[in-house]
Amino acid sequence: MTFEIYHQLGHRDKWSIDSYQEDGTGEGVIISPRSRKKGKVESLPTIVKNKAIFDPQFFNPNAAIKKMDSYDFYPDLLMPGGFETNRYPNYCSTVAEKCVNFQIKNNFRYLVIPTRFYEGAPDVEQFVQNQETNFVTPFLEARNNLNPSKDVILQLVLTAHMLKNKSFTDYLLTWITGLEGLKGIYLITELLPRTSQITDAEFLLNLMNFVHVLNKNKMIIVLGYLNSESLVLSIANPSIVTIGSFGNLRIFNSKMFEETETGEIKVPSYKIYSPVLLDWIDAPYVDLMRNRSLVNDDFFGDNEYLETMFGTGYNGSAQSSEPYKHYFVEISKQLKEIRALVGANRYSKVSEIIQNAIEEYSRINSTGIEIGRQGAFTTQFATAANLFARDQGWRS
Repeated sequence: MTFEIYHQLGHRDKWSIDSYQEDGTGEGVIISPRSRKKGKVESLPTIVKNKAIFDPQFFNPNAAIKKMDSYDFYPDLLMPGGFETNRYPNYCSTVAEKCVNFQIKNNFRYLVIPTRFYEGAPDVEQFVQNQETNFVTPFLEARNNLNPSKDVILQLVLTAHMLKNKSFTDYLLTWITGLEGLKGIYLITELLPRTSQITDAEFLLNLMNFVHVLNKNKMIIVLGYLNSESLVLSIANPSIVTIGSFGNLRIFNSKMFEETETGEIKVPSYKIYSPVLLDWIDAPYVDLMRNRSLVNDDFFGDNEYLETMFGTGYNGSAQSSEPYKHYFVEISKQLKEIRALVGANRYSKVSEIIQNAIEEYSRINSTGIEIGRQGAFTTQFATAANLFARDQGWRS
């Protein structure tokens, strides 16, 4: 089974839209109302909207932050006096009608039923009841009234505690696969503590198993906010994997949807993605490797944006477009190569890519350039992929 590549939109989303349209780095985008006002979403070209997925981002119903206040369906804006959990059932039908109407009017690819973010691992029966009462039932009713033929996918945000609790995931999967009128899941995960790459093989394996069950039930599976683990997760046969520019579009952070008083903005350091190392490398290390001829020409890829960055006189930063457009080109090359394969062959290719990364980290460290723990995620990736493959009978 093949899969599609979607751009997770956020800050400076024009870079992503340009990349997928001009460089062919994906099949669509996931729109973020946090970062794009209602009018700018409505004015997107029809060809973009028809393939796009609109993420309502109801994660924190207490706050409609940033550009979300330009929409009329957020509970905190719609409810007099702001959002209150005990009053929300009186407004959920109105919220659903307005949100569904916006999605249908713009003719996005799927109709997304939003979700609220819950920390830790709440009681699964209460978790499901809250989802069904507050979101699933009113949104499906609104869809049936406005456009009964529109395919519906349900958004879920699962924490590590949820994914590592088998009774929780078993109950959840039984509920999901039994929901009438539901075509699939838009799945986001949050793993704490947050690191630039996932370094928890058990978490990855449980996520792969979750996706595998959904796939066996012929459901659409959209995996949001992914970093390099998209390569590993592809083995479990999702329908759509995502790529994103800034780090907060490759690692989900529920805190992004909270109102803060500090107003502080953390400026990222200037990094360049290496398809060999499967990670973003700080620019000073890139210069050291190249100046000492420790890496060959294709170590960081081959595209026009890389040529610009490595050209004489380039003075880029983390706020320049080239590092991200370079990343989009290189990660999409890797994903396209993988999606052309299926089953054991896809696993073998992913395993080969990861093993090569492990060897290259070791080689670079042996030259005296210490990248620290930056490559630690590769062994976790390999472990999760190998254990999943063993369960499928692809290796002994």
